[in-house]
Amino acid sequence: MSRSLAIISVLTGLNVGCDNNLDVLDGHELGRPNSVVFSRDDNGHLMLVMSNLTDLCGTLGDASAPENDDFWVLSAWTHVGVDEPNEYAVEAYAAVSTNQEIEEYDTEAGGVTVSRLEPDLLKGRLDLTFPGNDHLKAHITADYCDADLFVGMY
Repeated sequence: MSRSLAIISVLTGLNVGCDNNLDVLDGHELGRPNSVVFSRDDNGHLMLVMSNLTDLCGTLGDASAPENDDFWVLSAWTHVGVDEPNEYAVEAYAAVSTNQEIEEYDTEAGGVTVSRLEPDLLKGRLDLTFPGNDHLKAHITADYCDADLFVGMY
């Protein structure tokens, strides 16, 4: 086997385990997020927000309503400060809008494994369980968002 073919085989094998899709929540197929952002509050708590909307940080910063009727948004947050890569428990909330009707979901259990944490970049794995045993998992790469993602949390 040539060296090029061996490298391609290894890279393909590594990508098989990476699933960026969020699967299905209560019959709603979420799929891959178009935008993933994160922020931290004054106590270092972490907030991750992802959606099939594009320019999520701009939308959240403007507090403007999305232009399309069919969208989903999922947010997950820690109750402790996040200073370094590690595993953290999270609570999460999801909203799915279909034809201007919004269905809301809260998690039963959840966690995020942060593998890389920089001032403007976060990489990790999200693992959430919602009522009805809907289980959402995804590898995520999030960009820092300077909007106050914690509005209404306190």
